[in-house]
Amino acid sequence: MSNREKDKSIVIKEVQKVYTFFSSNKIFSNLIPEVRTNISAALSDVKNKDDIAAIEGRITIINGYPKACGDIKFGMSNHTARLLLTTKKFDSSINIVMNIKYIPNLIEKLKLTKIKMEEVLRNNQSHEIRVSEDSTMQWLIKECFEKIGKIPDIIWDKGAVGKEPMIRLFGKSSDDLILLLKQILELIK
Repeated sequence: MSNREKDKSIVIKEVQKVYTFFSSNKIFSNLIPEVRTNISAALSDVKNKDDIAAIEGRITIINGYPKACGDIKFGMSNHTARLLLTTKKFDSSINIVMNIKYIPNLIEKLKLTKIKMEEVLRNNQSHEIRVSEDSTMQWLIKECFEKIGKIPDIIWDKGAVGKEPMIRLFGKSSDDLILLLKQILELIK
């Protein structure tokens, strides 16, 4: 097995580890947004979305439980892959991202923790960004980085016309995301 194949196997296991953590937890279903959830993890030498593993078809809710619609494969994500690709331009240590549902009460509870988080106001996007295909995630990361000089654990927004509000989680590894998810699940019980 080549080094690249080993790297791919490790990255797939990172996504699998996060998914396994919450897949049998019915409470997690409350965190799945209308656009559904995905987890994206990048190869160390990531160049484009084909170097990012995610769950094909995202994670939905079946019989009240979070359920992957497909397998973990490279090149499957668009939204979370673009988010991760842009994030890595500002902080190369971030290797995994995930999106969850925006819940105002959860944000208020998270503000009382030590989790580093930042709100981005999507209404600040220019008209060109709003109407340009696949440019919103890049803008969101750049906006946050310019505002606070780093990528926090969580970037959230209240949405905009035609854009669902969202919470995005960032980590160096699956363990970072799982730690964040443990704290979030405690807050929504």
